Parts: sequence; structure tokens; C-alpha cells
Amino acid sequence: MATELLHLTYEGNFQLDTDAAVIRCRVIPDESAQNPSESSSSAAEVVDRQVRIELQLDKTTMHPQGGGQPTDVGTITCSVGNEELSAQVDKVTIDRSTGIATHAGSITLPSNNDVGSIETSIFSQSKMVKVSVEPSNRRVLSECHTAGHVVDAAMAKTGALLPPTKGYHFMDGPYVEYKGNIENKDEFLRKLQDAYTELIEEDISTTIQTLPASKAEIICNRLAQNFNMSDFCTQENPNVRVVSVAGYSCPCGGTHVKSTGELKDRGWCVKGLRCKKGVVRVRYGPGPN
Repeated sequence: MATELLHLTYEGNFQLDTDAAVIRCRVIPDESAQNPSESSSSAAEVVDRQVRIELQLDKTTMHPQGGGQPTDVGTITCSVGNEELSAQVDKVTIDRSTGIATHAGSITLPSNNDVGSIETSIFSQSKMVKVSVEPSNRRVLSECHTAGHVVDAAMAKTGALLPPTKGYHFMDGPYVEYKGNIENKDEFLRKLQDAYTELIEEDISTTIQTLPASKAEIICNRLAQNFNMSDFCTQENPNVRVVSVAGYSCPCGGTHVKSTGELKDRGWCVKGLRCKKGVVRVRYGPGPN
């Protein structure tokens, strides 16, 4: 059973919580615990302990890492008797062949529970849980991804309709790359920065649609033949998720903010431009140019 990724719809893109059912839980073996000589705790000590686990669910609000965007983080909580236990999720991945998302993280296991109870009781198959995305991390990652798409729109606005080849929407130095070359780089950079600022000031709404590949082809390639729709759909799922940011549409599986105006508070802007061996890299980020 594939995991339903709720963030793929427009409404789900802004949904942070959902109830879900466990498909599978796996405890990740702790090698140090298997070797008593390496354990710092004596046999007489009975303490709560951190256990690494992987959880697969029927649905999730968490964005799996991929498409140039980092993983969401958050919690998966379930009821155990009169108490609630939460797994702290630090990475979500997806198996593209099965569509199953795996949530990796850790749980603090009470001293009166053995490790086996995690799979057989706490997160047993079909157990209902609550998935919660950490909101501040989601917010900044959504801004970062949207800000990268504004680079695409600003490039188009300046008339540079170069095919995009890579987007890196991580906060440690985001950028977008294009195939081609730019003449008069300094002059072009100033025009690009002005176009970027104008698009943010216009406060253009973001749209998210799931469309047949043929319709997505028309919308995404109306300005230039930049996207091959067969890269974004399969025979089993012939539809394409199309995101429009600042009026520029492209296939995308990431999370976004509601409008370009929401990028003003952090001061997102174009920071630099590099052209090398037929690759144009545009750096962007929050703060001053």
C-alpha cells in the first residue's frame, strides 16, 4: 500500500497534522546495547532509553526528502493505556517503486517496556497514530522552495528562458541551475534582482494542481520546451503535479507558501550568478543581496 502524501494537494500543502494507521514498524538494532562491555549503564540500573525506529504509515503530512527539498521533521504520537508516546521523526524518505514513505526517528521507551513492545504493541500494525509536522521548520523550507521558483519566474521575466536542470532548496546555500550561458553577467544580475523583487512585491498567489500529462505539457512548456512530462509521471499514475509560483508553472512535488508576498519578511533575494561550462547557477537566500 502506497503512502498517501497529503501535501501534494493545495489544501494538504498547508496541513500539518493528520491521523494515520501504521503499516509497519521496525526497530533499528542498537549495536552498543548488544555488547554489554560497551554499555555505560550497569545491569542494576533501570532507566528510560532512546530507541531508533522506522515507521511506515498509510498517510502522512510530512514531506519526504527529495526534489531538492529537505525532509520535514516532527512527531508521530500514539496512545498507550492512559499515556501518550511520541516518536521524534528526523527524516522521511520515500521508495519511488512502491510509493511507501518511511519515517525514521527515535522514541523514549519507558523503563517498564521492553524493546519488542514497540513493534508488537506501541506501534503495532493498523494502530492509529497522529502525525504532526514541526511548523517552524516546514515554514522556512516552504519559503525556501517557493523562493527558488521565483528565481525561475524572474529568469523568464528578463527573457532568459533557459532550461532548469537542478534546484537545491536547502538553507545552507540554496541555488537554481540552468543549461546555457549569460552574456554581460553583472548587468544581467542587476536585472534579475530587480525582477525578483518586483515579483515578491506583486504578492502573486501560488497554485497547485494535479493534471493529466498532456495538459501539464501545455501549461509548463508554454514559454519554452523546458520540461519532459514523462520524467514526472508513470504509466500507473499518468498525472503531473503542477505548481505555479509568480505565474511560472512547472512540475514540482515540494511544499510552498501561499504567495510571493510571504517572502518579504525574511527578505528573500537573488544573491549571485555564476556561469561555467554551459551551466548558469543563480544563488538566492534570505537577507540582503
